[in-house]
Amino acid sequence: MFGISIYLSSDNDFEKTIQQASNNGFSLIFSSLHIPEENPANYRHLLTRLGAAANTYNMQLILDISATSLAHIGLTIDTADQLTELGVTGLRVDYGLTTDEIAKLAKKIKIYLNASTIDSTFLEILIQSGVEISQVEAFHNYYPKPHTGLDIPFFKQTNAFLHHHGLKIAAFVPGDGEKRQPLFEGLPTLEKHRYSHPFVAALELETLGVDNIYIGDPTLQIQTTEQFAAFAKDSTLLLDCQLAPNLDPRIQNHLLQPDNNRMDPARDLIRLEKSRPALAKLDIPATLSNTRPIGSILIDNNLFGRYQGEITIALYDLPVEPKTNNIGQITPDSIAILPFLKPGQAFQLRPNNELK
Repeated sequence: MFGISIYLSSDNDFEKTIQQASNNGFSLIFSSLHIPEENPANYRHLLTRLGAAANTYNMQLILDISATSLAHIGLTIDTADQLTELGVTGLRVDYGLTTDEIAKLAKKIKIYLNASTIDSTFLEILIQSGVEISQVEAFHNYYPKPHTGLDIPFFKQTNAFLHHHGLKIAAFVPGDGEKRQPLFEGLPTLEKHRYSHPFVAALELETLGVDNIYIGDPTLQIQTTEQFAAFAKDSTLLLDCQLAPNLDPRIQNHLLQPDNNRMDPARDLIRLEKSRPALAKLDIPATLSNTRPIGSILIDNNLFGRYQGEITIALYDLPVEPKTNNIGQITPDSIAILPFLKPGQAFQLRPNNELK
């Protein structure tokens, strides 16, 4: 599942942000009670608004807490479960709480632990305390400071350990709209993702065993939000592209329709499963546009015999092929999505010749 992050700032339009997120397939919200840049005096009022909006749109609200931050809203660790009355559905706890305190909380409300600090001994103590493991999940940090994010080998090892013990895992990717203070350098879990496209980063986290993926920064660009929405709806991948001018309208109309990678995926090409049956009767003459760099959109011409009409996308730089016409190009950000097209994967080209 996908989630957004909302920070307790008085100028935040919670209701509109959450409504839009819900409409686009996001079902989770992360927020925090201990952000140094915010005014804790406003926390209770703002959290009440946030919780009400989350409840209205049936979104889970996970709140990052500590003993000190709870004091800002008149609560303690013993009374933290009262946050459910404000719409909070889970608490992320980190340093400063004892195992007994965490176990006590977990019997009252779902608990999210810092994924990097969980070990077998800690889990055993929780279970011996009577905590159901289904009440506990693992939640990686985000890292505002450049070069401090996690490396992939450690991340994979940690996630394998957590899944082995039955824990679901959450992590962050950066946004590509407004960046979060104080450094405005993105809020990823993996350092590799600091300046990555958010949707590409999310797809990689999924392959690395992450169950719930949150946008760490406050906003996404509209076209990126649409990519998350399409994937959340039915796992369709939206690929941005530039199409050749004066393209045959019949070919262009087909390109605007959803398609699938074939179930028997080629090594070098994405083969659009529905293209040959739809376009085989067209007479497609050869053109001089027959180069095949990575990400090029190609259609087999009448020199290719019975393969005429098949549309493909180059996964690598391929040699010139006179039997194939180059009719477009996947944009650089979407080229990064191509490795995640699985056999049978649904996808749709999104032509926009203004994209660079």
